[in-house]
Amino acid sequence: MQMLNSINNIILAPHFNLSEFACPCCRRVMLHPKLLGKLVELRNVLERPVYITSGYRCPGYNQKIGGVPNSYHCIGLAADIKVGDINLIELLEICENIDFSGIGFYEKKNFLHLDVRPTKRSRWRE
Repeated sequence: MQMLNSINNIILAPHFNLSEFACPCCRRVMLHPKLLGKLVELRNVLERPVYITSGYRCPGYNQKIGGVPNSYHCIGLAADIKVGDINLIELLEICENIDFSGIGFYEKKNFLHLDVRPTKRSRWRE
């Protein structure tokens, strides 16, 4: 079991490890460099930890949790995040300034969906 725990234990950038973006069911990872770059920028602006609550999702896991079939999580372009000790509206404004292509505001569950979709910008609330 020790070996499985070390899978994807690779530092990608200061404050981010590949394993944070891995699918919970199969440990596979797909992560677009542009998404990582914007998350690093966010972390630098905030000067506090950014927690990845959902990164890559394989199609089976995405379906299991009720994700949309064409989710950007399934192609490594999206991450859901939480940040402690910051108002979600303030976090949303900071993410707007960093210019994520897609931003979903999930107030009840206290997280933001962030993505770098290649299509037009999109904003939504839960």
